[in-house]
Amino acid sequence: MTMDGIVRLVPIRTFLTALAVAGLVAVSGCSSGPAGDSAVTQTAVASPTQRATSGPAPMTAKQAAVRYLAIVKPYNVALESLEQAVNGGQPIATLRTSAAKVAAANKTQISRLANTKWPAAVRTPIKELRAESLKAQPYWLEAAKAQTQDALIQQVLKAARHNGADAGNTIRRLLDLGKYDESDYS
Repeated sequence: MTMDGIVRLVPIRTFLTALAVAGLVAVSGCSSGPAGDSAVTQTAVASPTQRATSGPAPMTAKQAAVRYLAIVKPYNVALESLEQAVNGGQPIATLRTSAAKVAAANKTQISRLANTKWPAAVRTPIKELRAESLKAQPYWLEAAKAQTQDALIQQVLKAARHNGADAGNTIRRLLDLGKYDESDYS
């Protein structure tokens, strides 16, 4: 291969890398703002006796929407930051730091999704999103240790297979949240 061929390969590889990360962000199953009619009805308030025996009542749909957005925001911000670092051609040390932030935000998101008393209508998709996030976590941790940009991108692509987009889209629909818009997190 000539030097000219190598020079042409680098921009294509950079473009494909940026495209892969952009695709990951675009399909991530997380959040956005309000829209449409709610498919989740408000939960009736439990009597003091019920609360004493069954724990706190689930939140209303409106409370759940606010909580969901607060839970997924750090992950979405970290993911957008990683995308910008890759697209900006940042050095591998910067990319590893960004990937580590995604891993940390994902870990926190997993915990908070599990430790919230959700309305019945969103419990199943929340469990699905949490399960996919758990599957993605080892890849985020590996991306944070990658020695090259290519190795990091490979781990990001593996994590992307577990982005929870279907569950996230269902949650957003049920909680009257619009489609994910990455500009909300950049």
